[in-house]
Amino acid sequence: MPKSPGDDEQINIAVEAVRAGHATPKVFGAGAGADADDAVVDENDPVALYESALQSALQEAKSNGVCIHSASPLARAIKNAGEDFQTLELIEKVKKFCTGNTVTCVIEYVFDGSRFRVHVTDPDLADAGLQYANFTLILGGVASPRVGNPRSEPPSQSEPFADEAKNFVEARLLHRELKISLHGTDKSGICAVGTIHHPRGNIGVEVLKAGLARVSDWSARMMNPLDVPAFRVAENNAKVRI
Repeated sequence: MPKSPGDDEQINIAVEAVRAGHATPKVFGAGAGADADDAVVDENDPVALYESALQSALQEAKSNGVCIHSASPLARAIKNAGEDFQTLELIEKVKKFCTGNTVTCVIEYVFDGSRFRVHVTDPDLADAGLQYANFTLILGGVASPRVGNPRSEPPSQSEPFADEAKNFVEARLLHRELKISLHGTDKSGICAVGTIHHPRGNIGVEVLKAGLARVSDWSARMMNPLDVPAFRVAENNAKVRI
């Protein structure tokens, strides 16, 4: 990494990122595929100069074998459910390779109180090629109000208490590494249905206690029957308090 520039010195962050092997350039002009060393650069064209600097930095990074250009790059091979693998395949691999039939994951994004974007970090799945898999998780036994999408056409509105349910779950799960049991998939076969094991208790039960979700019969049928009564009790107690 270059030294910090002085008052009279400027550096281009994009060029230096390419030089350090943290990124690769996109070609803007007509020089796509041309050899950066042989190409004639129009010094009056700022785009051409920028492109030339990027290509020169790329060649330097390749020559030095840094970061993504090294013989064994320290980069995660990210895979997405529905594109690079089938969710049922992940569930089968978890049962085969993971200790206790639970997979270690990070909750990367909360769509609503019962749907999450999950990133696998479990080293037990390294040999199966799914250690850094991404998938959508539906919380088993729970259905929370859906959060609206203002960017859809036409924009959709959030259901009552949807934002409260999302905030409730985000405060307890977002960006945390937790164990997850996978029970099956939804009708599409893309989203997994599972239980998140939080050290402070079952998040599904807690959402129901707060009156921010209802019991989902179709996903509850995939769960251990011994776990379902706690969901029913939590929902009924929330109804009584209301």
